[in-house]
Amino acid sequence: MLPKMSETYTDIEARIQAACLKLSELEKPNIAAIAREYSIPEQRLRARAAGQPSRSQRVVGNKRLSEAKELAICLYLKRLDSSIDTAARPSMLTGCANAILKWNYQLTTESPNTPPPMVGLAWAPRFLERYPEFHICKQRSLDYKRRKAHNPEVLLNWFQSYKSICEEKGIVSSDIYNFDETGFRIRMRKNQWTITLDPDRISYLESSSN
Repeated sequence: MLPKMSETYTDIEARIQAACLKLSELEKPNIAAIAREYSIPEQRLRARAAGQPSRSQRVVGNKRLSEAKELAICLYLKRLDSSIDTAARPSMLTGCANAILKWNYQLTTESPNTPPPMVGLAWAPRFLERYPEFHICKQRSLDYKRRKAHNPEVLLNWFQSYKSICEEKGIVSSDIYNFDETGFRIRMRKNQWTITLDPDRISYLESSSN
């Protein structure tokens, strides 16, 4: 059994610790069965049973940000995703890290004319690997008027009216054709990648296009 998508690394780690404790008490443990019992990834349990440390116990070299600073970034991403319903883009993740580095540098440096450190292009992907509770999803553009019209009652009434007219006029499915149009936002790609806790989330970015 795989862990639930909404679970965080901490939730899964707590069950892994409990599973490792049970393994230590058995003479001939069945790792696959225990992984299913605790709903944790079997390969991760096998690695831990073989002596591999957890992510929080590993010594990571050349890290730009401390564990406390990365925790602050996690809280920032969760607030955007859950509290105000707007997922962060990867550029926002990098910008947040650089802002923390700059703030910390200004507090501690003795050389104010020296530029503060910054994270590299590969930092954001590595950060997301360290925190698998975050997922990359594509945010689709949608005209702001259509976005504001996403009211379940309005949509239900429209389709009920549409069904009534089809029945009244004798319109069958073979008589119906679909067409659409699309716009674009100047200096911005049509779709944007976003960071979210929910891999199944459907995210729209309101835009004004013609």
